[in-house]
Amino acid sequence: MTDGLAARLPLDLLRERNLRRLFCAQAASVLGSSMMPIALSFAVLEHGGGASGVGLVLGAQTAPLMVFLLAGGVLADRWGRRITMIGSDLVRAAIEITVVVVLLTVGMPLIGFVAFAAALSVAAAFFHPAFHGFVPEVVSGKRLQEANALGSTLNSIGSLLGPAVAGALVAWTEPAWVIAIDAATFLVSALFLAGVRTSSSPRDPAREDESFWQQLRYGWREFSSRTWLWSLLAYTSLASTFVLGPVMVLGITFVGGKENGAAQWGTVMAAQGVGSLLGGFAGMRLRFRRPLLASVFCTFGLGAFAGLLALRAPVYVLVAGSLLSGAGFALLHILWTSSLQADVPSDAMSRVSAYDGVATVLSMTVGYWWAAPVADRVGTAPLLWFGVVWTVASAAVMVMLPQIRRSAPGTGKDGAGGIAPEAREPSTAA
Repeated sequence: MTDGLAARLPLDLLRERNLRRLFCAQAASVLGSSMMPIALSFAVLEHGGGASGVGLVLGAQTAPLMVFLLAGGVLADRWGRRITMIGSDLVRAAIEITVVVVLLTVGMPLIGFVAFAAALSVAAAFFHPAFHGFVPEVVSGKRLQEANALGSTLNSIGSLLGPAVAGALVAWTEPAWVIAIDAATFLVSALFLAGVRTSSSPRDPAREDESFWQQLRYGWREFSSRTWLWSLLAYTSLASTFVLGPVMVLGITFVGGKENGAAQWGTVMAAQGVGSLLGGFAGMRLRFRRPLLASVFCTFGLGAFAGLLALRAPVYVLVAGSLLSGAGFALLHILWTSSLQADVPSDAMSRVSAYDGVATVLSMTVGYWWAAPVADRVGTAPLLWFGVVWTVASAAVMVMLPQIRRSAPGTGKDGAGGIAPEAREPSTAA
């Protein structure tokens, strides 16, 4: 399936000033954001919110994404992605600086923490679709996969370091100061983004006079007209709901006893982070003639992990399964993002990528919600085995789709081959 391995990791991409600044902005933002759940949780506890308050606040960090990601995609395509990302960074920094001042002076009730988390989530919803649409403006199409893999690796490193740094800082100082550090990372990100220059604008002048709803419908048409896109998104979203959600919710009950179970599960989850790094390295070096087909099999690591949990495998075996799961999902994300950026028109990129964000948040939320009640009725092991069967059966369906079995999509943006565009009606303003 592969054409071979690249001779080296694509660190030479960082010699390009624009891409280097973009990745520095991403690294700063990810490091700070991965510190926030730890800092926010301890801040809530310190102010009397309790465990239920922590759950309420962390939930408020994700719920608004389902509503505002699509709006963020439309406005990023409309306003310009670099400006949208800078604005998102500055707004989040301002919100966090305000909260730090409040925490260090008068304190904050639980409803204040909920509002703070929700406001951050709304601002973040404008950043993520813009970022995915901005990468193709900065790097050439031939190196999109390498760039996405490098970005995924930086993201994994930040996600591993952030919680550890936050935990150490919270033990040494006040949670408010960790939030202040996060605010500083957003300012650093905005500074780097301000120095990124692109030669052309992806916006279509003919669409600048369209209303918000017309542009939203245009994004939906671009998304729904590509069988490979919506079918693969449905496949991965259902894997998150039926396999990943139960694994994350129920896995700890299969590891160790009351005294050491949490520590052992922490080790297993840490292996997933290491796996994400390995998946990023694989994305840098592996080349696939059929990346969409390869991405289907990337979920098999998660299915194997669910099966090992159901078998009550020893912890060291679960570590290997967790590592495979993390590597598979990281590589899946790289192949998915690169295919999306190669095939979707530039002026609709952020809108289309927003559907990925909405589906991801919704599928994980449902997965977290349904796993425990169903496990109480049918048992934990049968539910995990259902996830294994689902992984294999859904993959069998996916590989039957012609669009999934074809070559890399959109190398056709410049007429160089790849998947031929599917027939669809011309897009017109509604």
